[in-house]
Amino acid sequence: MHYKTKHFISPNFTHEKLEPPFYKDVVDVFEDRMRNWLLVPAKHLLGVKHGEVAAVALTTNYIEGIEIYASGKDSKRQSKEFFRRGFRRIFAVAGPANLQDAIADALYDLLRCGFAHDAMFRNRIYFSGTRTAAFTVTWPKKDGQFDPNGRLQSAIINPARFVRCIELHFDD
Repeated sequence: MHYKTKHFISPNFTHEKLEPPFYKDVVDVFEDRMRNWLLVPAKHLLGVKHGEVAAVALTTNYIEGIEIYASGKDSKRQSKEFFRRGFRRIFAVAGPANLQDAIADALYDLLRCGFAHDAMFRNRIYFSGTRTAAFTVTWPKKDGQFDPNGRLQSAIINPARFVRCIELHFDD
């Protein structure tokens, strides 16, 4: 008697889903993985005491990852650029392009790299569920304008809104 071991490649699909790998099947697996291994757990963490920061850590990976899929290229040695483009793809930030890039670059370092390399966000990242925006930043100004030579002073993240923005982008 022959037994074939099934290997799950996503929460709801075994390796057989991709034998052969038709485009629709690859998309089904991608969606199943993103929704059920990333978004559903992140939303669950929002309801767990002290789980909000873990939800942001989990979904922060989506920013660079979705840009890889959108561009069809690997981010190896270009993760900051991919994070920046993914960030601009997901979050609407008012202001000039250089301000948007500066915010994305700062969040890449303090949030993404903090979680990826230190297992914790870095200084100047704060969390508050009372803000209505996904995040609010403070940046120095010079003569009343964005100072491109300054650095991010603080980023206050609303975890529920942050996760929701990621989910809305994915749904779209």
